[in-house]
Amino acid sequence: MKNVDEIMEDFMEDYREDPEGWSFWTKKSDDFYDIYVINDDRGYFIKVDSIYTQNTLGMGKKIQVEKDQLKQKLPDFGFRKFKKDELKSFLESLSSQDQKKKQEVVEKKMKKKPTLPKRTDDDEYLMLGPFNRGEPFRYPLEEHEKVNRELRKKLKEKFRKKYPMYR
Repeated sequence: MKNVDEIMEDFMEDYREDPEGWSFWTKKSDDFYDIYVINDDRGYFIKVDSIYTQNTLGMGKKIQVEKDQLKQKLPDFGFRKFKKDELKSFLESLSSQDQKKKQEVVEKKMKKKPTLPKRTDDDEYLMLGPFNRGEPFRYPLEEHEKVNRELRKKLKEKFRKKYPMYR
């Protein structure tokens, strides 16, 4: 079990080795948010106090995943490059009222392979996604439930230590 910064470093190390095949899930559970970052038979289970702040409190652990346990195959989560004019066109399409057009534009970009977050040129931008909401698993593993309890306990301790007025 590691702090959120350490576990995200572990994830980024794995991501740099191979940026393809990752999916990112988040859901609200109990007092915290659960984040799953999954690739094939491995993943990271992270519990954080908030998904809305940069300085979040969190704990995480690397987990094993059974392939038949996953709900569906999703577009790969990761970084995708845009040229300045491509980004402008992409954002304009998203502001359209035409839902079919929006979906086509997003699906086209998501079909491109994720890239590594490297230095970009002045006319290049990076987008990170897609982010999925909900539970990625068709059924929970006993091990995941155990990890969930451990993470929740450790995160509550950290939270109470940082914010003693919330007992």
